[in-house]
Amino acid sequence: MSSVATSAPRVSGYVASCLADERIPVIDVGPYLSGDVDALERWAVDLRAIQESLGFYCIVNHGVDQVLVDRSFERVAELFDLPLETKMRYRVDYHHIGYIPTKATVLRWSTIADNRKKDLNEAWAFMRERTPDDPRVKANIRHRGLNKWPAELPQFRPTIIAYQEAMAVLARRMLPGYARALELPGDWLADKFSQPEYYNRCAYYPPAQAEEGQFSLAPHSDHSSVTYLPMMDVPGLQVMAPSKRWIEAEPVRGAMVVNTGEFLNRWTNGRFIATPHRVVPPRARRYALTFFYNANDETMATPMPTCIRPGETPRYEPMSFHDFFVKYMDGNYIYRTAEMNEDAATC
Repeated sequence: MSSVATSAPRVSGYVASCLADERIPVIDVGPYLSGDVDALERWAVDLRAIQESLGFYCIVNHGVDQVLVDRSFERVAELFDLPLETKMRYRVDYHHIGYIPTKATVLRWSTIADNRKKDLNEAWAFMRERTPDDPRVKANIRHRGLNKWPAELPQFRPTIIAYQEAMAVLARRMLPGYARALELPGDWLADKFSQPEYYNRCAYYPPAQAEEGQFSLAPHSDHSSVTYLPMMDVPGLQVMAPSKRWIEAEPVRGAMVVNTGEFLNRWTNGRFIATPHRVVPPRARRYALTFFYNANDETMATPMPTCIRPGETPRYEPMSFHDFFVKYMDGNYIYRTAEMNEDAATC
């Protein structure tokens, strides 16, 4: 995509209205993804306004086949319907890959809330698919191991890999919009995402009775560069608005929720916010196919040139994505087998 526009667009009236009213905007990204230069520049201006204030938006006409999304949700439902004894054979490990039983997370990393209660959800973590001869697998690099696919569900792996690949294509196509929103050339991010790391968190949120101060997923901000969440028809996700009130992400058929994570927040020197959000116990069974899209492991979060003034001290310590990811995961997840077994036995 070219980064040259024929005009200097302003924030659209629709986005300005949503931000003023603290509503999550629903954006048709079809014109932008078609390669239209003016659409790229218009989207960049709107995206900048969103990411510097509310930090969350929804996209439609994004190009990911809804049939694939629906099929993936069906496979995830089958995954969590497996007996607990079976799921525990695939429990999460040193590489943060595998099954995560209920009450295995406490989002201590968060500076938004004093989270002390364990979360009421089950999850299964799948990283980017690798093979045994992958150099990172052979070197036992943290969080870069082999995925734990359930042998009991032979159709699960091909469906989720197809989903991951489709999401990775979408995320890559969205990068020029982020670059232009940051007033950089449209291809500025390309080499930083030449070997992107992604993490697919399949989750199940049951309709549960929470204790005071307990959530399906406690208030937090994501680790990612950018997070993509296809919406299902059961609400539960809530986003903290600039006024600090919680607003619900209303389900929109075929839409995806998109938000910035803490790594991109660091990389932009705080310019693009990593918005706090949470999941409250839903009224019905709710599933998630959260896709965390990240830069290359070696990419350093040093302030982008348009996000720091000459002589200004960076707000954050420079850190590679891999180092940041390890720190974030270790701060939020329980890996001690005995403790996981004890909590799983009570769920």
